[in-house]
Amino acid sequence: MISSDFRTEARRKLSGKWGKAVFIVLAYMALTFVIGFIEGLFPESMEEIFGLVNTIINVPLSFGLVFAFLKLFNGEDVKAFDFATLGFSNFGKSWGVAFQMFLKMILPEIAVIVAFVIIMVGGVSMGLMAFSTQSSGASVFSMFMLLIGIILLVASIVWLITKSYYYQLAILVAIDNPDMSGADAVEESQRLMTGKRASLFCLELSFIGWAILGAIPFGIGLLWVLPYAHLAKIAFYKYALGNTDNVEVITSDNGTSENM
Repeated sequence: MISSDFRTEARRKLSGKWGKAVFIVLAYMALTFVIGFIEGLFPESMEEIFGLVNTIINVPLSFGLVFAFLKLFNGEDVKAFDFATLGFSNFGKSWGVAFQMFLKMILPEIAVIVAFVIIMVGGVSMGLMAFSTQSSGASVFSMFMLLIGIILLVASIVWLITKSYYYQLAILVAIDNPDMSGADAVEESQRLMTGKRASLFCLELSFIGWAILGAIPFGIGLLWVLPYAHLAKIAFYKYALGNTDNVEVITSDNGTSENM
């Protein structure tokens, strides 16, 4: 299957449910806006504390949003604010998955930080050299350090992105397997995504145009784009599982469709 197949499946699953999907996204945006607004009411001295509280709340909310869309994909009844209930009732699991993903990503994250430090040191050294009478050798060393930092930064970001795709299905795996630990869900996601990262990347890349168009009219179009993208990713997840029951596949020979 290719990206267009997953998008087609998402549209099929959303047929007759677009209104419900839009209200889910609208409710999610409204709740996160209210949380952010409340955070802004407090003095700057408490900004870090409420930033942490915001993060603690947003992780299960994001988990619940994926859960709500999975239920919608499966044809189950789901209401606009169910994502909040689904998220907070799985508070521990949502954070368990998030923490395990963080641990898996810690090496490339450290590499990015180290690269930034090298760039800063190299940049500051070059700036000081401009007002110094020291030998040109020190200046060359500073330029070399800056160049190494830039190369390391680019390589680290590429590593970070490519590695993150191993864990893109971890939340869906955790939802589908209530008794599975966060660590096991992350490991299973890595297994499912082995050899399929490029396919998911292309699928997500195919939504960039839709996201740009959706953002133009005050972001209103994103109310439709977000559920569309989420359900396309769920279709990809079902494909990765090998569970193509009720998945409609468009054949390339005659353009007709068949249910597998």
